Amino acid sequence: MKNTKTYWRGRKCLVTGGMGFGGSHLCEQLLLRGAHVYILDQIFPRNSYMFLMGLLDHVDHITGDIRDVGLLSVIIDRFEIEMVFHLAAQPIVPMSNTLPLETLSINAMGTYAVLDAVRTSQSCNSLVFASSGAYYGTTTQDTPILEDAPPMQATNIYAPSKVAGDIAVRCYSQVYDIKTSVCRFINTYGPGKTEFSTIVPRAIKTLIDDAPYDFGDRDDGTTVLDYLHVRDMARGYIAAAENLDRYSGEAFNFGGGNPISVADLVKLISRIYDGKEREPVFHGPRKKTPIHKCLDTTKAHKLLGWQSRTSLSDGLKETIQWYQQFWDRM
Repeated sequence: MKNTKTYWRGRKCLVTGGMGFGGSHLCEQLLLRGAHVYILDQIFPRNSYMFLMGLLDHVDHITGDIRDVGLLSVIIDRFEIEMVFHLAAQPIVPMSNTLPLETLSINAMGTYAVLDAVRTSQSCNSLVFASSGAYYGTTTQDTPILEDAPPMQATNIYAPSKVAGDIAVRCYSQVYDIKTSVCRFINTYGPGKTEFSTIVPRAIKTLIDDAPYDFGDRDDGTTVLDYLHVRDMARGYIAAAENLDRYSGEAFNFGGGNPISVADLVKLISRIYDGKEREPVFHGPRKKTPIHKCLDTTKAHKLLGWQSRTSLSDGLKETIQWYQQFWDRM
């Protein structure tokens, strides 16, 4: 068993997509553990968690595209990277249906590029991949999903693009003896998420703007999902990385363990925000069978020692307070 207090001290880590929501929080947790963090991203927005929390001054940042294998190889070998966390992606579900080829290019071919840079590297043989609960497609079962469940048909192009990367990462481990781990996360939320089409930021924005509590036509409010605080997500990446020697090539689920309907979620956000009970409006067509998705995290708990630490109510309270503090910079 690794001494986790010293394992990360001075360890050179590359985080692709480090300016993103999950990437920023992962960088923060790695820095707290003493790691030397490098990030590769295409854009460096001023409203990102990295900027707002002053984290960018403590990492080495490189502008570039993950599909550029040559650039990746130079970064990994020149800086003697020891661990790659591959988070860069096109993560916006509605955009995936508008730009399917670009989504596939980034999420699938981009992952192949990162894998091949690691495969040919002289310094790095370890990679942790940000997969997604979208791997399992659109599900209606009310029991938690295990890692060996097959991908199901989805209603968006994002899901199959993540399936392609997920399978490739596990296959590279088998074929090329690269140490890899696949992390499948469910609906992460928390401070710093700037994609306001997702439900938690959208609800908070609506409340701060004092706008009608209307959530459009993407859902009818009956969809039941699990939600994971982003800090627990970051801890999941780190737990997977710390156990690569023992569980290379494995996939792990990470979730909060308390599924809730979208309607009940936004009602809870309203109550936490100011104590008022607002009735949300949904315009989506009524589903005969509601979507239901919750991941079984038993494997991550037993093998990695990971479990969610942040309750949904505590996490939402923290998230609301963060947006209120930084709203004028959003």
